[in-house]
Amino acid sequence: MKPYSSARDDFQGNASVFLDANENPFPALYNRYPDPHQRKLKEKIAGLKKVSTDQIFLGNGSDEAIDLIIRAFCIPGKDNVVIPQPTYGMYSVSAEINDIEIKSASLTTDFDIDIDSIQKAVDANSKIIFLCSPNNPSGNLLSLDRIRTVLNTFEGLVIVDEAYIDFADQPSLTTWLSEYPHLLILQTLSKAWGLAALRLGMCFASKEIIAVLNKIKPPYNINEATQQLALDHLTHVMQK
Repeated sequence: MKPYSSARDDFQGNASVFLDANENPFPALYNRYPDPHQRKLKEKIAGLKKVSTDQIFLGNGSDEAIDLIIRAFCIPGKDNVVIPQPTYGMYSVSAEINDIEIKSASLTTDFDIDIDSIQKAVDANSKIIFLCSPNNPSGNLLSLDRIRTVLNTFEGLVIVDEAYIDFADQPSLTTWLSEYPHLLILQTLSKAWGLAALRLGMCFASKEIIAVLNKIKPPYNINEATQQLALDHLTHVMQK
């Protein structure tokens, strides 16, 4: 049996365009700066997450959002953030980089929120409380009642990091945003979506908080390749 042989196999010369293969000889165009507001991608995410586009901040990974939130709302050398431990390490790293004191609180023995420990850690200069649900590294969801207690008793910002929420049997707290204007939700395409290499993090919050983050972010923090690939992936998934 004679094996299949394509025209490309038989051709021995030099050519950059193969008309018989009906190929586009031109590469993808990346000569223009990307949309600094990521409008098309935000519209797709807004439809998926059931929020408005002005409630979405997109960052170069969730780590950029964490850093910008601390920089925007904390005064170096004066303010502090409260972090229940053990949890994701970048909250502490970003605080240290920005000269913000870290007040550590303890989780309970089953890795849930310890209200007493948080209240003891909070003082007049506490501006942010970080909560990770599902928690990293313990993997458990935090009690909704205890999250509400934190939101109802703390006047600063409460950040709930939902990087692993797509693996949980509990819906996102984005439905709470209208009830708590000081609540911020972090999510990512790195985990359940399998797109860690794209570095695309999402922050959902009130439009006032999102406006602040957009003012201080780098102008082109999400590159064109990331915007296109994320949009294509989300479109494909939503069509299923």
